[in-house]
Amino acid sequence: MDLRGSNQVQITGLDDKRQITVILGVSLAGKVLPPQLLYQGKTDQCHARYNFPADWDVYHSPNHWSNTETMHHYVDKVIIPFVSSQRQQLGLPADQKALAIFDVFKAHRSDDLLKKLHDNNIATVFVPACCTDQLQPLDLAVNKPFKDILKQSFQSWYTDKVLAQLTDDAPITDFKVDLRLSELKPVHAKWLVTAVNSLINRPELCLAGFRDAGITEQIQTVREQESEADQENSMNTLNLQ
Repeated sequence: MDLRGSNQVQITGLDDKRQITVILGVSLAGKVLPPQLLYQGKTDQCHARYNFPADWDVYHSPNHWSNTETMHHYVDKVIIPFVSSQRQQLGLPADQKALAIFDVFKAHRSDDLLKKLHDNNIATVFVPACCTDQLQPLDLAVNKPFKDILKQSFQSWYTDKVLAQLTDDAPITDFKVDLRLSELKPVHAKWLVTAVNSLINRPELCLAGFRDAGITEQIQTVREQESEADQENSMNTLNLQ
């Protein structure tokens, strides 16, 4: 922070590696899956020192980007357990088919990953390239509210840090907000939990994503067609009797 019109403004901790990747998942029933967080590093030491929910997949990669190895971790930790729990809750057989919709991203399409999903009776569909803004439920209704919550959380935190330094005689050039990772990581982790909980409490966002992508309508159409076919088969059976 510095006076208006200053040519240079020094920011504490700007050279730290601070980006992470968050992978969100939602279901057609309006449920939010536990997210995957990818910190930048090679061991758990790069993770935020924070007590995340036990079902979250807190992991890492050398550049914090998703790759084939991290996707296997996500499928093992989140997708397969979630699908299994839904089958149990709905009283469905263990081999009931499920469908997962992915972006057409290389890490999502490895043969080993697709085989693992197939072996667990999870079929896959890929959103065509350059179509996520029209066909990806998360992009249509979930990602922006999630990011808005994180942005608002940072703004409120930063404002509080500045207000705490305000005095009648304190020059603005003395104001400093510590943005080092050691300061931000645990705070940011808390914001992530808040943002995910907000999505959990707003299932209408998930439902809107599938609706706006046209998926809900297509499923309803298929169900109606199957119902009509069942009725016709039943009538044919009665006629034979």
